[in-house]
Amino acid sequence: MAGFDEGKGRTVSTSVNTSALAIQRDVGAELRRLRLEAGFATQTAAAKQLKCSQNKISYVESGKRWPDDALLKRMLKVYGVEEPKRTEILTTIRTGKSIDRSWWQEPRYRDLITGGFGRIFPLEDAAERIWVHSGTYVPGLLQTEGYIEALAAFGQKDESALHRELFVETRLRRQQILTRGQPVTLIALFLESALRAVVGGPEVMRGQLQHLREMAALPNVTLRAVPYAAGAAAAMGSPFNVFEFPGAHNKTVVMHEMSRGDDDIDNPAQVRRMRRQFNDLADAALDVAGTISLIEEIEKTL
Repeated sequence: MAGFDEGKGRTVSTSVNTSALAIQRDVGAELRRLRLEAGFATQTAAAKQLKCSQNKISYVESGKRWPDDALLKRMLKVYGVEEPKRTEILTTIRTGKSIDRSWWQEPRYRDLITGGFGRIFPLEDAAERIWVHSGTYVPGLLQTEGYIEALAAFGQKDESALHRELFVETRLRRQQILTRGQPVTLIALFLESALRAVVGGPEVMRGQLQHLREMAALPNVTLRAVPYAAGAAAAMGSPFNVFEFPGAHNKTVVMHEMSRGDDDIDNPAQVRRMRRQFNDLADAALDVAGTISLIEEIEKTL
């Protein structure tokens, strides 16, 4: 079964990702450890002493934002943090904030990436391993330019031509994480219907299927299709992603692709539930060889 044990034995580098998000998560995990060590069993208890909201502490500890200077100063004092740990934390934060701006933070993408839609970019960039169930679509990280353009032409008719152009560009740029020097390991599930829908016409879809076969040859990419014969599993079209990160925090995050944006969750119970769901789908999926055979079979019909 290519479930959550998949990819553990690969030779792909698993060095700690130096992105700002990874550092931000490490800082959050360390501040959580210091809170517990100081005797504050809950964020609510700490919030009373820090004179801030529990939500503010939650955002910092989950690595979703940096602590502002005033809050960090109070945390270090209330938690009884002494040198050299104080200097270590301050230096780490300065390092994280000094990292060059990532491509998705460029001004040209500002109007496109609003609300939760931009959250997936830093998660993908910082992840060591990603499990994806893309449902009735080819996984976004494996889509060709023609396939993406067809999706945008149909689903974003009310948007400007520039908006659609930037949408295609950002999706293609996201895919660089699979071929960079320290590539992300991708384990992708999708329904058979994702292969049979002739998105963009026969020529575009033929190119998409060829691209899937080429990407499946990479040592860090595993593709498996859930066939129609799998019954109920073949109707599970709701997409989700599970991100696993390197580093001391070792956090796992689940992201559901929502109509108004992406919602990421690191609640352990929710993460366990989505892991089980992924493994259940993997149990019903074809193996890698069977998936490639299915792709080749469909390709011949186009």
